Parts: sequence; C-alpha cells; structure tokens
Amino acid sequence: MAKYDVVVVGGGPGGSLAAKTASEKGLKTIMIERGRKIGDKSSSGCGLAPRIFRDFDFIKKMNIPGIKIKYQSMHMLDENLEERFMIRWSTSDLAEYPEAREFFQFDVYRRDFDRFLAELASEAGAEIRTATLASGVLKDSRGQVTGIITDKGEKVEGDITIAADGAVSKIAYQAGLRDKWRPDEITLVVDCDFQASRARMDELIGPEEYCNQVYVSPLYPATYVAMMPEGFHVGLGQWVGRFASGFGERPYEYLRRVISSGTLKRFIDRLQARPREFHAHLLPWMPRMPTNTYGGGIMLVGDAAGFACPLEAEGIHYAMVSGKLAAEVAAEAISKGDVSASGLRLYEERWKNSIIGEEFSTAKEWAEFWAGIYFDPRQWTKITPLANNLMFWASWSNPHIRNLRREISRYSEDVPFILEFAKSYIYPLLQRSQIPLFRSLLKLGWMWLRTKKRKGIQLETEG
Repeated sequence: MAKYDVVVVGGGPGGSLAAKTASEKGLKTIMIERGRKIGDKSSSGCGLAPRIFRDFDFIKKMNIPGIKIKYQSMHMLDENLEERFMIRWSTSDLAEYPEAREFFQFDVYRRDFDRFLAELASEAGAEIRTATLASGVLKDSRGQVTGIITDKGEKVEGDITIAADGAVSKIAYQAGLRDKWRPDEITLVVDCDFQASRARMDELIGPEEYCNQVYVSPLYPATYVAMMPEGFHVGLGQWVGRFASGFGERPYEYLRRVISSGTLKRFIDRLQARPREFHAHLLPWMPRMPTNTYGGGIMLVGDAAGFACPLEAEGIHYAMVSGKLAAEVAAEAISKGDVSASGLRLYEERWKNSIIGEEFSTAKEWAEFWAGIYFDPRQWTKITPLANNLMFWASWSNPHIRNLRREISRYSEDVPFILEFAKSYIYPLLQRSQIPLFRSLLKLGWMWLRTKKRKGIQLETEG
C-alpha cells in the first residue's frame, strides 16, 4: 500500500473534519472506518449545537432531515414519579449570533450527519476505506507512530496518524498516550430510540413547539428526551466509578424504570411510540483539562482525546474543532519536516487556546455541579418540594399575604440546605469564573449561617 501523509482512524465528525481539512491542505490522506458504511455504528441521534452552524460554513448547505429545537424544559418528579414542578424556556436574546437566538440545537440522525461530512472529505480528495478495523499502531525505532495495522494484518503507513476512534480509543492505548480512563472520567450512557409518527408528533406537539426535555426525580439520575425526525430518544447515564462502587443501580435498570412509569410513560403512550433500538456507549466526561492528546506522529481528537463538554457531555462540535486543528497542525509539521512530539506540541497549545480550552477551564466545577445534582437522585427529595413551593403565595387557599408568610417560613427552614448547596456547587463555579457580585453575596450568606450556628440561634420567621 502507498504511504500517506495523514492516516485518520474513525469516520465520525472529528475524523471526517480531519480528513477534509488535511486533503484541502494538499496532504495525501486516508480515513479508515470500521463500520460497513459511514454512520452505521453511531448512536442513532444527536443534537448539533448552533455554534457548529456559526463555525463551519459548509454546514449551512447541509440537506438532511432534522428538527430545530427552540425550547427546553425541566420536569421535577416526586418519589411516585409524578410531576410536581416544570419550567420551560426558549432561546435568549443574550446569544451573540443569529443561530443561537433561533434554536438551542438541531436534532438529526448520526447516520445522515456522519455520511454528509464523510462525503465532504471524499470530495476534498480523502480516500475513505470502510469495513476496516485499525487494531494497532506502527512505530519506528524511537517509538514514534508511523501508521496503523488493520485487523487483516495490513500496514497503512503515514507521517501522522490522527486518532478519532471514540472514547475507547485503541489507537490512543497502542500509542502509549493513555492506559485506561479513570472511573471518574468516563460514563456509561444508555438510551432507547422510539419511533413515532411525525404526523402525530406534529399534531400533539406542533412543529414550532418541539422541546427537548430533562426529567429528574429521587428514583433515577437526570433523564433526557430528545426529539428526532422520526421519533425521540430517552436516555440517561452515570459515571462508571459510581455504579461500580455500588452507588445506586446500573443505568439500564434506571432506564427501564423511566420508560415504564409516571409522566414519561404517558408521553410515550400519547405519541403511540414504539421502542426501535437500544444503545449503550461509553462517553468521556472529564472533571479536569484533558492531557496526553499528542505524541510523536500522532494526535487525538474528539472523544478519543476526552473532548466532551464537562457540563452535559456534548462532543460533536469539539470533535469537529479538534479534527480541523489537528489537520492544520499536521500540514505545518509535515511542511517543516518535524512530526515528532516536539513538532506536534502546537496541537495542544491550539486546542487549549480554542473554545475547547475555554470550556475545560471550569471542567472541575461543571462536572461537580452535574455529579452533585443531576447524577445524584437523592438531591431531588429536597429540591423538588422547594421548587414546587415557589408559587404557593399565588394560590387561592388563603389570603395571599398569609400564604407568603407561610412560604417564607418554610424556606427559612431550608436556609442551611440552600446555602450548603450554593457553597458546594454554585460558589466554586462563580469563583473560578470571576463573577464577583454573586460570589460575594454567596460568601456573605455562608458567613451569616456559620455565625448563626456558632451562637446556637434558631432560624425563625413569623408563621
């Protein structure tokens, strides 16, 4: 086989962007994909962030089925899985560009999106080989990566290898960049893809009212419902280290409970939806800045590098950004004749100075926020009643002023919980983000509570 400038492993968004960009830079490029067709092995649905449409002009020419999601909602359920409180919001005029003011995300099927990107890579000149598994790497006498070995024993040589082969990256492992993810760095995500009539969805929901939903309860971690062109997904996840250590149940057991009871079951029944496909996949969810994303002759992109948002694990945009950056660095390194680790160090510098590094600057705080709230069902035994009581003052049960006094009294009882909650999950984020006003208010509140505790004073308000 001929020698290549760049060997890309993995035909997902990161791999296709790397192959497309490298080919556009004049590099002889091959992209290797283990699926029989591009998109075959991917989870069936995904949401494209509006910044993808902003950052990549060619996306605006995309013509594949999808749904623009203009609303988000959160549903808080009690121990009986009955809804007690719900909030719904639309896009904000605080958004900096038109797409973000128009929609939260554009939901599509990965089979369509991945094939669209792969076609662009092919049009740019990249060779695409499917039904081929990269099972190992080639190395020279210095230990520098010089290509890959396929499952058939075939050697594919290249000056630079770009690994875009997902969370369980065999290439990253074989190259010596990573052993295994730590238990607090990887999640197991399970979801069920439901098929539903688009006509019925339009009738009961309305084309302009499609809303992605989050359900939280004391009985399972946060569950998402994502609308798709031919139905919807119901899914949830948990850090591997948690369920491995006996924290709660396994995600599959949670998912069975979710889709068989309460508010979500009524949603499924109302749409007359049928389960079509079950997915389970590992997803990096890093509470820290990723490391070891490059070495001699190799760079990691997308999930292989750990580039999933530390708040909600969105990874497609970061895969595309990192794939493009890796290919640009590859072109520069090859032109200089230096594809060593020293020559590829520029890749890590660039992604750290990009939108990826900006997101991961608060990775610890975002991950702790999600772990302590959305991934911990126990929190909702307290949070749901608090939220449910927010509008009690407006009820017709008694004079509104009496209701307001009773509501304030109830919230006064919960001041220790509220301040502890803010101290653990809100204050660290504001402190890292350098937001002084709110940070100062939270600090004063915590100091006030500590003073009350030292003096042994009970927190009381007129009933």
